[in-house]
Amino acid sequence: MNRFKMVLSFFSTIPVKNYEFIEAELGKGIRLVPLVGVLFGIILVSLESGISFILDKDAVAFLILLLYLLLTGGLHFDGVADTSDGIFSHRSKERILEIMKDSRIGAFGVISLIILFLGDWLFLTKSTAFVIFLFPIVGRCIALFVCRLSTYARNEGFGSQFIIEAKKNSSVIVLILYMLLICLGSVLLNEMGIIMAIFVTFIFVGFVTKRINQKIDGITGDVIGFTIEVSQLCFLIFAVIGERLI
Repeated sequence: MNRFKMVLSFFSTIPVKNYEFIEAELGKGIRLVPLVGVLFGIILVSLESGISFILDKDAVAFLILLLYLLLTGGLHFDGVADTSDGIFSHRSKERILEIMKDSRIGAFGVISLIILFLGDWLFLTKSTAFVIFLFPIVGRCIALFVCRLSTYARNEGFGSQFIIEAKKNSSVIVLILYMLLICLGSVLLNEMGIIMAIFVTFIFVGFVTKRINQKIDGITGDVIGFTIEVSQLCFLIFAVIGERLI
């Protein structure tokens, strides 16, 4: 329980009491990160259920996105901005890593955040309650997937611990279990488009991760946050498309 409290405190702004932060144990918590997504999903779909009869879909989607931002404290959005500034600078590996570490935000970071927020808001307006519940879970499962595919680009940092633990067989079992449960839920609720969305999202993020690994010889914590947010938008887009196709 202490490990989950530690992970919840690190990956969210939800108040957590009576736990001991042990830096050496943080990396082992990567397998619990999807569970943080489950908690987010419950909170977000509860908001959607509670206000959908009062407000229209546009307003509900905005409030869901706002609550999600508050829950994460903007942690992963910072990763989106930093990674975009670095990767799209088309510089050397060393310079890209320097740009990503810079606390200032550049043009590519601003543009990427605008696209992300607009995309999230637009496709949340068209999403079912089950998709709203799932999208933060999918994003954090992707984090586990990305860490397993990658090496760490810096000499030290929290991200290296996550990558080491993600490569263990127990992490694969956790990832497969979540995917099976999501697919089962999709079948039971007759939302088969979600299965297609999951499949496409993993392929797309796998390709993006491979390209980033080639550019900087690995990933960083910022890249993990970047892939979480990008995968969530990708999932929302293809869930909506899948609903119309299947």
